[in-house]
Parts: sequence; C-alpha cells; structure tokens
Amino acid sequence: MKSWVFLPPLFVCSAAGVAALLDVLLARNPSLDQDLSLSVPLLFGFAAGLALFTASHVRWNFRWQRRGLRFSYPLLMVACALATDGLQLPVVAALTAGPVGAVLLAALLVRAYRDIPECARA
Repeated sequence: MKSWVFLPPLFVCSAAGVAALLDVLLARNPSLDQDLSLSVPLLFGFAAGLALFTASHVRWNFRWQRRGLRFSYPLLMVACALATDGLQLPVVAALTAGPVGAVLLAALLVRAYRDIPECARA
C-alpha cells in the first residue's frame, strides 16, 4: 500500500524533471534561474488516473482502507488539479527533483514487478 501512495507523487516529480530538461534543451537562451510553467490539471489528472487504475493491485490490510483510500486519494488529486491552474517551479528545483523521482519510481516499479507471481506475468 505504501508503494501505491508514493506512485503518483513520484510520477509528478519525474514529469516535472522531464519538462524542465526539455525546457532547458529547447530554449533559445537557456538559463537555470528561470521558472518552469507546469500544467497542474494535466499532471495531477494523470497522477489521479494512475492511482485509480493501480488501486486494484494493492494488497489492502483493512476493509476501511480499501473502501476509503481507494477512491478518496485519487479524488484528492483531482481536487488539487481543479483548484490549481498553473504552477511556477524553478528549473533548478525541477532538474533536482526529477531524476530523484525517476530513479525512485523505477525502483518502485521493479520491486512491484518482482513481487508478482511468475504465473501472473504476461
């Protein structure tokens, strides 16, 4: 369950890092002291979808977790997406958090893949 909770924030960090890297690489005058404009509805919408679609693979410890967290956590992200229009983030912060988030996300996914029984892998 902890992996499921960390999956959407790690996705958002990695996506912000990729956006910052593309911004620096494709800008005419790249500068690390500029701000990066992120679409919060798009990022948190994808994160909410990721949480909602992966909730069926979680081993819930208690019934209240399955009933409460399974839908309230993605709905919280949708509420964040609807409440915030855009986010200004320093490029340096996105370039720092992005690779860390991507590495942790890859480690989380590899660990989750190893936990799947051999007969269930496609």
